[in-house]
Amino acid sequence: MLKVINSSAHPKKARRPHAHRVIAENLREQILKGELAAGTELASTQDLADLWKTSKSTAHTALNQLVKEGLLERKHGSCTFVRERRLALTHMGIYYDSPKVWSDEEMAFYRSLQALLEEKLAKLGMQVTVFVDRRPQRKQRTVLPELARAVELRKIQGLIIPTGNDFAVPALLRLPVATSILTNDIEFSNRVNLSAENVFRNLLSRLAAKGCRSVGLISSVDDESQASNLPEAMDFSDLFLREAESFGMQTRREWLRLPKKYVYEKVLFGYNQFHELWAEPGHPDAVIVYPDVVARGVLTAALELGVHCAGDVTFCFHKNAHVDILCPFPVLWAISDEAKIAGALIDQVRRQYAGKSVSPVLFEHEIQETPGVGKSSKSQLRSGSTTTNSRG
Repeated sequence: MLKVINSSAHPKKARRPHAHRVIAENLREQILKGELAAGTELASTQDLADLWKTSKSTAHTALNQLVKEGLLERKHGSCTFVRERRLALTHMGIYYDSPKVWSDEEMAFYRSLQALLEEKLAKLGMQVTVFVDRRPQRKQRTVLPELARAVELRKIQGLIIPTGNDFAVPALLRLPVATSILTNDIEFSNRVNLSAENVFRNLLSRLAAKGCRSVGLISSVDDESQASNLPEAMDFSDLFLREAESFGMQTRREWLRLPKKYVYEKVLFGYNQFHELWAEPGHPDAVIVYPDVVARGVLTAALELGVHCAGDVTFCFHKNAHVDILCPFPVLWAISDEAKIAGALIDQVRRQYAGKSVSPVLFEHEIQETPGVGKSSKSQLRSGSTTTNSRG
């Protein structure tokens, strides 16, 4: 049965910004009220666009949102039907764009995140299917066949994307399921990530209170890949310099140790950069190191050089709350919590499936100082910490 939709919300509204939301809300209401029964074939996208006095692409965006929510389905080309819908979100997929997640020592964050995702989804009574894409990146422009089949057969209703490259992500986000993604790309409203803007501000505030007057930075974050997550298209190094200046902190060009392109061996990068920094004639009062894998290399170099014994430098290391770093000397930590990130990724999918709008979720780092510990446990992270809100 072909049915032309009643545009009870006045069609003129569809010409306003976010017109696709107006159309989606109207159709959603009719479906949930039973005015459009399961199996009903909708009018064509062009007919809907004409009805709402908007563009075909706007109408398509509205329909695609309802497909993601499980209210509609597309069959054999452009035909769109009201779907027999599972009321509960019970089947979740998780996608990784490389098998290195399971073997690379620098991917401990993702392994920790995966364990937490599985734990939280199990508590929600959801079944989980993990998809690992072993194809070369350039062949990931099309969706992994196993994942595409799972979506087509309704074996998954939502998809979480902890890792996705520029080739894979566009196709993944076009799948007719609710999605969430861990990324710094501001283009996506369904993203989750850490706030890059505040990590320096929070650390430098603590350093200033400790009496530090100069600071250096060692980070594997290259400006090109990080720029989309920063204000006013600002580079990572520019952000550091701006915040350092705002706290009256001195720095030098040779104290800024950042790469010009993506770094694959981050532990070795941190190790080498600290050796080079400490070979300079003058040293800063403090050194900020980000992310945690780089901190492991710097920590090794500091122990090797005996720098930690002198007590004339304050180290600021990033770490993940559920991935331990063994550090025997005093450190100011910037801690990111994988459990909160996992919860936000799940919530983004659940909200979309329920027909609710989503917006980016950004967490700040928790700042904590330890006098020198062999191992940081969850209880230690909770006690005596200064929270500014809480991957790397």
